[in-house]
Amino acid sequence: MTAVWAWVEDDPEIMGDAADLAEQLDLPAVAFSAGADPERLADAGAERVYLGEQPYAAESHAEALARCCHQEPPTAVLLPGSANGSDLAPRLAARLGAACLIDCAGAVPDGDGLAAVRWAFDDRAQECWRVPPRLPLVATVRPGSRGAPRRRPRPLRLVPVPPAGPGRGGGQAGARPGPRRLRALPADPRSVRLAEASRIVAAGLGIGSRDALRQVEELADLLGASPGASRPLADRGWVAFDRQIGVTGQVVSPELYVAVGISGAVQHTEGIHDAKTVVALNLDASCPMMALADLAVVGDATKVVPALLSALRERRPRP
Repeated sequence: MTAVWAWVEDDPEIMGDAADLAEQLDLPAVAFSAGADPERLADAGAERVYLGEQPYAAESHAEALARCCHQEPPTAVLLPGSANGSDLAPRLAARLGAACLIDCAGAVPDGDGLAAVRWAFDDRAQECWRVPPRLPLVATVRPGSRGAPRRRPRPLRLVPVPPAGPGRGGGQAGARPGPRRLRALPADPRSVRLAEASRIVAAGLGIGSRDALRQVEELADLLGASPGASRPLADRGWVAFDRQIGVTGQVVSPELYVAVGISGAVQHTEGIHDAKTVVALNLDASCPMMALADLAVVGDATKVVPALLSALRERRPRP
């Protein structure tokens, strides 16, 4: 095993994870670019950058990445826990005969092998999985919580990857064709991972009651946004834990963040990174969230939210 690999779509965050692990193992970090800027990958520590074909296609990407890994056998292959990364990981692991772990917090050396840390119990605890020596690890790492990798500049060395041949996964001509991607369906904002959401409407205790959540969720629907919440709502069981935003929940970077009845405690605001536009609605004009907002609305959520819903319903295109 000669390298630590990273499969990178656009955000180089996973490249930083691979470079960290490679540094601890005294191995080179190698990147497979599935759309990422090669210069950013080299700046984050990639010794070589393999250029994969675009757009993502499950079987051909798995076959191409497996062929590359046979050239530089991996101790670990790290992928972002995105839809494509989670789709690709088990396909690649099957081809490499590797261990496969999904939704990890990270991987570290453990004796002659590796240890992978995974989220468990609705993200309230972490569990450690030990990978034996000489068994490669393919793991997806939850995105959006570590941010941009630190700089480890390397000379840019590009390695083109030939496209997979005809047939299933690049097999011989005449082989039974494998699955083909016909089109990509848009993600459902209600279920998309908050770290990947472009719009978020988050509720806090200032909404008044659990029943008021229905109106906040409708507001999110009308804005094409994902519903989120502050920790007190998750602790009370009003929302699922994966909807909690903050240092003990999800770290988010949306284009639009609407905070309804959230005071803005540090535990919550530390979970909001680089939001382009923040809108806050609160009775307390001096609370921290209002100071962070681009647009601050002083008012009672039980009155303002219904007024917003009424206005948005009128603007909604009629079928």
